[in-house]
Amino acid sequence: MIHVLLPLDVFRVSYDVAVGRPYSRLEELLLRLIADDKGEEGRVFHELREAFQVHERLLIEGLVTLLREGWVAMVQSGQEIRYVATHEGLLTISDSRRPASLRVRRQQTSVVREMLSCQLARLADLEVLRAEEVRRKTHRGAVSYALKGRHHRKTLNGGEAEWLLPRSADEQQWIRRIDSDARLARGKYYLPLRVNMGEGTVLGLPGNWRHLAPLVLEEAKQQYQDLAVGSEDQRRFDNVLKERDTGRSRFRRTDRSSVLRAELATMPGLEAALSAGASCRLAERVLERASGHVLIVTSCLDDAQVARVSEVATSLRGRGVSVDVLWSCAEVQEESRRRLVNALDSARGKAVQGKLFFNKTPTDAKADFVLAATSNGPVAVVGAGLLFGTAQEQAFSPAVLVEDVRGLSTLALLASGWWQESPDDNAELVASRWRHLAERWVEEAALRLAAPGVDEPEDSWDLSGPHVPSPRSDEDEASSVSLLIGAQAAATRDRVVQGDVSATARLLQTWDPVQVTATAQEWVVGARSSSVSALSFYLRGRLATELWQEAGVGGDRAGVVDSHPS
Repeated sequence: MIHVLLPLDVFRVSYDVAVGRPYSRLEELLLRLIADDKGEEGRVFHELREAFQVHERLLIEGLVTLLREGWVAMVQSGQEIRYVATHEGLLTISDSRRPASLRVRRQQTSVVREMLSCQLARLADLEVLRAEEVRRKTHRGAVSYALKGRHHRKTLNGGEAEWLLPRSADEQQWIRRIDSDARLARGKYYLPLRVNMGEGTVLGLPGNWRHLAPLVLEEAKQQYQDLAVGSEDQRRFDNVLKERDTGRSRFRRTDRSSVLRAELATMPGLEAALSAGASCRLAERVLERASGHVLIVTSCLDDAQVARVSEVATSLRGRGVSVDVLWSCAEVQEESRRRLVNALDSARGKAVQGKLFFNKTPTDAKADFVLAATSNGPVAVVGAGLLFGTAQEQAFSPAVLVEDVRGLSTLALLASGWWQESPDDNAELVASRWRHLAERWVEEAALRLAAPGVDEPEDSWDLSGPHVPSPRSDEDEASSVSLLIGAQAAATRDRVVQGDVSATARLLQTWDPVQVTATAQEWVVGARSSSVSALSFYLRGRLATELWQEAGVGGDRAGVVDSHPS
């Protein structure tokens, strides 16, 4: 057993948490009636009581709310008290939307990213060491114990970090905004680990980093000759850990939520497709609903696909929809890159109403989805084969349709971070657009009294608290879709493959560029890539079972690979 240090980057993230609710239908109508005073300089209480015919207590509570918000003022008129709409109150109802109360508070937290596979955790959930502390107490530099980092990224994608940012569930807070320029903390930070190379075990990893054990073992074996593994060095290191733990309460409170479930977002799945042709048609239905903006992200752009992307973009722009295309490709050669850029540039030059933006330098992100802003909120299809030609009609390429506001806001925020990393002109403009759309979607949904897609009855006098959209549990939904980034997907695939699913086959599919691991209850689908920014989805429930049945494992369906019995 030896002690080693896992190198970390620590980011200080500033963000806004919001809490609020729309005012009830009664409060809204009360404000509108007071504003519509027919030149009588407001309303007196008995006028309001006669108009609404409800208990006086409800009217008094509504008036107190409006007075506190500053939308209504009390004015003495002779022997009467009149209620008058203020300038702010008139502005509130001028846009015909339900008035809403919104409180925003600025917060900061520290997020840690390990440097082997770029997985995240809250700093508060880990027991880290600083390089200065190691040097002072072991008389050796921390590098003597440290594993070599494989990735060092100077920026933090807000979409990857959103699920880690603390907020109050009791107060129904939501993340309103995340600063795009999270500050990298000075100094070097490490997570101390205990490695037993003989038994192949690693102690000290948080729950959602346990899949890092093979990487840690591999790095420790490769660097063994360079690490401080001598008995005296290890004794000193052990003393550092014992001294650090001395005096600390063994009942130290730690919020474990960040280490129990490493998923960017979990949302209801509405519909799924198995083949590339069906996935393409699913994407086309989404694009038909688009209004305003569409984001197309593809991990494997080639000459055939760029023609299809250009065709789709031209059609959307003809309807006044602006299109942003974020692409990567299998071969990042200058000749092929130039050819793809020229094809997209040719499509942009066509005289149509909507605009077209695209990256000229292939992105490191490996993802496949179509995200559209519609009049009813965001909708997306996540998966591969979304814009393939007819030649791949029967190719094995699952995709899933989702409309969850919070999950798709996270997806938009994730894509915004990818755009921000691009060195191309206008990349920051596109990043800002999708960041603002994400913020607007989640706020509008959070400030709606009814759940998204549910209309409130006109006769409702509901005075209940706010409804903040949030991912539902597996028990509440027939199907759920979770977004996984980088090594999260690899860990989930390993669990699906190694899990005990008696009397069930497992499907392992590696048709390029799609990687699929599935059972009759679970599917993990994503780009076939080792990129730390590769996006996959994890499907559970009814849709997973339906896809399994459609795949016909063990049958003669084209594209389905061997199944492996339990």
